[in-house]
This record gives sequence, C-alpha cells and structure tokens, in this order.
Amino acid sequence: MKKWSQFKEDVGLTIRGYRLLIRQGMGPLLAYRGAASAVKAVPPLVNLYFSGLLLNELAGPREPQRLIWLAALAAVSNLLLTLLGSLLQRRMDARNAMSYHSISMVYTKKLLSMDYEDVEDTRVHEHLEQMRELQNWQGWGLGKLCFAIEEYPQSLVGVMGSAALAFGLFAAPAQKAEGLAGVLASPWGALLLAGLMGASCLVFKKCAQLLGSTLEDFSKSATLANRLFTYFRGTLAGDHKQGKDVRLYGEAPMARHAVEESDREIVHSLWRAEKNFLAVTGGQTAFPYLISCAAYLVVAAKAWCGAIELGSVVLCAGAVSQFAANFQKLVDGFSALAANVPHLRSTFQFLDMPNRKYQGTLPTEKREDNDYLIEFHDVSFQYPGTTDWAIRHLNLTLKIGERLAVVGRNGSGKTTMTKLLCRLYDPTEGYITLNGIDIKKYNYQEYMALFSVVFQDFHLFSFPLGQAVAASMKYDRAAVEEALVQAGLEERRQSMPQGLDTYLNKDFDKSGVELSGGEAQKTAIARALYKSAPFLVLDEPTAALDPIAEYEVYRRFGEIAGQKTAVCISHRLSSCRFCDRIAVFEKGRLVQLGSHDRLVEEDGAYQRLWRAQAKYYDEKGALQGAI
Repeated sequence: MKKWSQFKEDVGLTIRGYRLLIRQGMGPLLAYRGAASAVKAVPPLVNLYFSGLLLNELAGPREPQRLIWLAALAAVSNLLLTLLGSLLQRRMDARNAMSYHSISMVYTKKLLSMDYEDVEDTRVHEHLEQMRELQNWQGWGLGKLCFAIEEYPQSLVGVMGSAALAFGLFAAPAQKAEGLAGVLASPWGALLLAGLMGASCLVFKKCAQLLGSTLEDFSKSATLANRLFTYFRGTLAGDHKQGKDVRLYGEAPMARHAVEESDREIVHSLWRAEKNFLAVTGGQTAFPYLISCAAYLVVAAKAWCGAIELGSVVLCAGAVSQFAANFQKLVDGFSALAANVPHLRSTFQFLDMPNRKYQGTLPTEKREDNDYLIEFHDVSFQYPGTTDWAIRHLNLTLKIGERLAVVGRNGSGKTTMTKLLCRLYDPTEGYITLNGIDIKKYNYQEYMALFSVVFQDFHLFSFPLGQAVAASMKYDRAAVEEALVQAGLEERRQSMPQGLDTYLNKDFDKSGVELSGGEAQKTAIARALYKSAPFLVLDEPTAALDPIAEYEVYRRFGEIAGQKTAVCISHRLSSCRFCDRIAVFEKGRLVQLGSHDRLVEEDGAYQRLWRAQAKYYDEKGALQGAI
C-alpha cells in the first residue's frame, strides 16, 4: 500500500511538471517533439513490412504488377514520412531555442514573487543553485521532462508496432518436429522470448536506477568543480570589468590553476563512477543481443517447420529486433523519469515556498500634502538564521517634510532600519505605524509605493536611459528629463548620442554608453525622483561622486526632496548640516537624536565621528582643496 501511494505521488509530480511546462507556453514544443519522435519510429516498421511482402512475392507468385505496386507504396510511404518528420523537426527547431529560457523563467518568476527576506536568504540561493547545476550538468528536473518527450513516443510506437508485426507470425502454428527446432517452433519458444523480455525489463530497470543514482552522485560531487570551471573560464575571463585586475595583479595563473583543479576533480569523479558505468553498459548491451539471438532461433525454427514464409522470416526477425531495442529504450526512459522524481520534488519544494509576509488589505491614503507620519515602536530585528540583533529597541518618529540624517559605523543598523521602514522585512519585535496604524495592515504594494529609495548596492538595467529612470517601458519624457536635471545629470544626457533613447552599457546595444560610478549613482537618484513618492530614502547617495558633485547634491538636498519626508544615510557627516535631525546608531541601537549643532557639542558618538572627519573638510563641508 505504501509503495502504491509512493508511486501515485511520483506520477503526480511528473504530471505536475508537464502541466507547469505547458503553462509556460511550451505545449506546442512538447507536442512537436512528441509527434516528431513518434514519426521516427514508423519508417523502420514500414520498411520491415514491405520487405517481408516483397520477399514473399519474390519467393512465390512473382507477379510484376504486384511487385511494382508494393515497391511504389514503400517508396511513397517513406517519402511522406520523411517530409512529415522534416516538417515537425523544423517546427520543433523554431521553438527549441526557447526551452531553456522558458524553464529559467519559472525560477525567475518565483524569485520575483518571493518575500525579499527569502530572496536575501543564502539557503534559498544554495537550493536554487544546486537545482540549476544539476539541470545544466545532466538535465535533471524540469529539463529532463522537456527532453524526455523526444524519446518515449518513438520507443512506445516502436514497441507497439513491432509487436503487432511479429505477433501473428509467432502465433502461426508449426508442424511437429523433433529436436531443438521443434521445441523452439512450439509455444515454448514464445515463452522463452517472453521470459527473456521480462528478465530484460528487470535488468534495464535496475541498470537505469543504478545509472541515475551514479549520475546524481557524480553530478553532486562535480557541482562545485563545474561552478569553478564556469566562473574562472567564463565570468572571470570574459568580463572586461574584471579583466583590469586580472592583468594588473597577474591573476591569470591562479585562474588557470583553479580551472585545472576543477578539471581534475571532474576526471576523478568520472573514474570513481566508472565501475557502475561498466556494469550498466554490460547489462544494457547484453540483453538486447540475447533477445535478438533467441528471436532469430525461434524464427528459423518456425521457418524450418513450415509455419512462416521466407519473407516473413525477415519481417519477424526484424520486428523482434526492433521490439528489443525499443523496449530497452522505453524501460530506460521510464526508469529515468522515476530517477528524476527526487529532482522534481526539490524543484517544487522551491516553487512551493510560501510567502509568509502578511500582505494587508487597507488602502493607503493618497494625500497631495504628503501628510504621513511613521513611527517605530520599540522595534528589534534579527536577520533569519542568525541570533544577533541587527536593531534593538528602536523608537523613532519620521515627521512630515522632515530631513533626517542617519549616521553610524558600518554594521550599526542604518541600512537595516531602511529595510524595515520599506517593509522589505518585518520587525522581530515591536511594530511600525503609518498615521497610527500598523504598516502590516496596509496593502503591501500600496505601502511600498510610498517610498523612493536609492540603496548602496542599487542596480540599473541595461535599458535606454529613459526607461531605466522611469523603470517602465512607457514613460513621461518631460518628467524623466526634469528628474535628470534635479539629479545633476542633464549635461551628460545631452551628450548621449540618442538622448533618452541611448542604451546604458553595451549588453544589448554596441553603441550603448558606459556610465561612471558617479553618473550611475545620479541616474539612480533620478529614478527615485521620477517615482515622486512621499518618502525619499537615500542610502549613501554620494559614495561614488567626486567632492564637488557631492557638495552640490547636499547643497540642493532640500530642493531635491521638495515636500517629501527625506531620510539620508551617510558616512560623511558634512551632509548632516543640511538635515533637520540626525539619528546616530551604534551596535544596532539609536544612541543619539538631535540637530547637528546640538550633537556636535555633546560628548558622544556623533562628536567622536565628527572630529575624526572634520579635519578633512572646510567650512562648506567639502573636502579641503576640492573647491
């Protein structure tokens, strides 16, 4: 009962996998692959059938008209099947290139829909990386389903067709004869063949299972080696951004050594698996030959006893050989599907990961006056899988239209506070309110729409400048241009060959422009301004800017923020002069809160940080000698 339940679960996973591929738009590809595979099995059977008829005619009446007719039918049948196979192959090739991308999009869509805390979880990425490595290495998972459809119809049609051709001939009664020929021509010969086929079924299944487990172990042992191989031979050698360091620091020998080590590991893994490969090859090779030999003996005995004609000998022997070969492929195929089930289970464990974050139902108020008030109420937070507190007992109010600076050493909790503010994470303890209501109760997407954020590790897509700033294919060109002016990038835009239609980077357009670090950061600021959300959060917004550009950004900080509530996280305390209040973090705690003038006079963390930096700045807050 337990085995039956397990069998149903395994079949259900395979069916679910095919349904998923069909929902991804791969239904036509699977249909063409299946049809093309089935058509491939027909010509050998047609040729066997007509060969038998022609030989029987030649050994018998030898009527010219019938011989011509049979030969013509054979030729026309082969021609039609060849044309049909070619047509299906063309249709299949036209869609084949998209199969890998379609499967990759399954994982990409899941990542895009997951809670951010799961996206940032290294365990999730390790799970996904292992699935991708096994798929790339041996096609396990959804990829196995996609390519398996190319094999099963052919072997299934081959088994059924060859059985249909041979059944009548094997069932033909033979005259009684003495000795081994009489035994083989009797039903005992058919039983011998049936027994060999049954034994081969078990052997093929065991061989497929052994091969599957061996390949799985080999794939797992070679996963790291393959990852190193891909990184050093592909990413490191092909990425021009890394090429500078590779050449300046002479890192090429180190990369070559890593590639050679990965190659050696793969070779050693292959040698360890060689014994199992030999056993599988021996079992899969021996039984088809045994079945073919037995079939020829039975056919010869039938012919000797007068049960079948000369042409039927060729037909019967060929049909049995076809049956044995296709039967092996069929058993191998279904065994491979069975071996693929654990990988499908792993795939659906990833795809079925629930989004635990409560999405909320309350709509956020659409206020033209940006009358929003956010408060942290005794908020503490631990990142998933850790025991350390990133934030501890935070109480803070973000006032309407306020300019708040957040400062502190690395790891003090500044960026974590931003993630909590934007609800990328929920507090471990305490809660956050918007206009007095817990932010968890608001519609998640509407709440996130209240924030324009520039993170330290921001990312810009390699799309045209206008689309990259608007984060949309369709956008208001005038609004994008205004955002670029505010971010200080207007002069650079005017120098671009196609203006807003100029591609960023050269990933998709060889005439694309490569932005400097500072220009990319200004573009990210422009994107935040274009969104025009009530809250503007800048996390190290000038880290890549030169001192003059940095000074200009902070000098115009109030103008850029407009009526928005603005939060600026920075290591450069000169920026704090332009803010109403300064929140000082230390080891996950808010230790000071006040204006620059007050905090610089207090004996505390801010004063120590200020004194450490003050000697490098003039009275305007810019680096000495920069302006």
